[in-house]
Amino acid sequence: MNLQPLKSVSLPDVDQILGLAVFDPVGLPRDYFITLQHENTEWIQLVFQLLGLQQLMVSTMTLPRLGHAMMRTKVGNIVVICVDQGYIALLIKRALPQERPHVTSAWVDWICEFEANVVRSHPGFRAV
Repeated sequence: MNLQPLKSVSLPDVDQILGLAVFDPVGLPRDYFITLQHENTEWIQLVFQLLGLQQLMVSTMTLPRLGHAMMRTKVGNIVVICVDQGYIALLIKRALPQERPHVTSAWVDWICEFEANVVRSHPGFRAV
């Protein structure tokens, strides 16, 4: 497997990813991975609440599922993307207050590949 560097798809360096969480199609948490840089998991609760609200809105208002969503926190940006098997959420450290990722199909493809093949064995991440 040869993953392209994050910067080539408008993402931060791998060292700027502080955490990754996987949720099932209805928004229930499945797997969490954190780093030594940021061992706090409170951001995952925000994602869980976002996905619960999204599920409620979809079922009551006949809205489409979200493609992606972003939230700003004091630590960084939380990016939630919809994938075939559910959702992937990332906590990304930002260098500047106004900085936010530009989510493209290449970005989503990279994150899916990263989640499926890298994060579970990368020494910088640990399962919680």
